Formats: sequence, C-alpha cells, structure tokens
Amino acid sequence: MMIVGAAVVLGLLAFGADTVEGFAGQIVTTLVSSGLAWGLAALLAGRTASDHRGAAAGATALLVSATLVYYLLVLTVSRRWSGGSLVDGTSADRYGLRSLAVMTTAWLLVSVVAGPVLGLLGRTTRTARVPDAALAAGAACGLLSGQGWQEIATTPTGHLWAIGSLDAAFVRGTGVTEPVGVILPLAVLVWLATHRRLWRAWPLLLLAMVVTATVSAVSWQLLRTAANHLG
Repeated sequence: MMIVGAAVVLGLLAFGADTVEGFAGQIVTTLVSSGLAWGLAALLAGRTASDHRGAAAGATALLVSATLVYYLLVLTVSRRWSGGSLVDGTSADRYGLRSLAVMTTAWLLVSVVAGPVLGLLGRTTRTARVPDAALAAGAACGLLSGQGWQEIATTPTGHLWAIGSLDAAFVRGTGVTEPVGVILPLAVLVWLATHRRLWRAWPLLLLAMVVTATVSAVSWQLLRTAANHLG
C-alpha cells in the first residue's frame, strides 16, 4: 500500500507541476517531475525493501503506477492533448490521443527497465559489502545525474549571455535547474557513502559514477530525440 500511495502522490505532483509556469515551473518540475525525482523515489523504494525481489518489484511498481496516474490525469483532467472534445473526433484529437498513447507506452517501458535497476541499486547500497555498496552508490549517483549532465551538455552557449533578453526567465530557470540535476545526486551520494562509510572505497565510487553518468546522459539524449520524432 505504501508503494501505491507514493505512486499516486508522485503522479499528482508531476501533474500539478505542469500547471506552474515560468521560472517557478522549471524549479518545481526538476524537484517533482524529472528523471532525477522519479529515479530517487525508485532508489529509496528499493533501499527500504526487505529483499532483492521486493526491491526490484517495489521500485518498478512505483514508477509504473506513477506513470499511469500521471497520464490518466492528462487524459481525463487537463485534456491538453485535445484539439476539441471527445465527441468531435477531430483529426487534432486523434493525433493528440496517438501522441499521448505513444508517450505513455514509452515511459512505461522506461519504468520497467529503470525500476529494477534503481531498486536493486538502492538495496545494495544498504545491505552489500563495502566494495559492492560503493559501486552501487556510485552507479546510482551517475544514473540520477544523467539527465542533468545531458541538459548541461546540450544547452546553447549563447544562453549564458542572454540574461538581458526576452529569454531571461528561461535562462534564469535553466541556470538553476541544470546544476540541481547534478548537485542533488552528489548530495545523495554523500549521504549514502557517509551512512555506510564507503569513502575508503572512493575509487570504486568515482569509477561507477563516471561510467553510469555517461551512459545515462547518452540515454537521455536518445530518449529526447526519439520523443521529438514520435511525439
């Protein structure tokens, strides 16, 4: 029941974040409706599980359920996919529903893949021997920071000098949210390493973090490209 309750809350928060605009909207989205936020929730679900099977299943159930809650709210409440009404059956409606179905399916697939990985990493950081726990903690940090690194790498350099332009609000928000996407996972790593005294295995922490951050950033870029083509 805790997993279901957490999923409902996560889905509701992500849906609510869509209604917040401007600079505040970028901050809220990063905190409750990003790969970092949802990945951290899955990691914690796995960390608190009683065994490895429960860690994988619980984290996956959390992400899948939260995804379904979010897109059901989009379908029935905000209806931002619709160009008219359900009765109209316009081409805009059909395109919107198709796009919604594609995105729902895509994120469900991501949840099925990411859930077990993050869940098992979370449990490993709590129960495994120090070397394995250090690898898991570094890998978790790298995976959680991947979206932040991807956004930093793809942000046009010119935005750094656009503070006085019409894009100032966007640039100001980006300048805050992108570092948060990297700093918060590092804070999680510090917490995990301090709690289990993993600093003596710092080479493993660093190696796992660098490798998984690179893989995660590339995966986010591929996912964003695919979403642009399919959406």
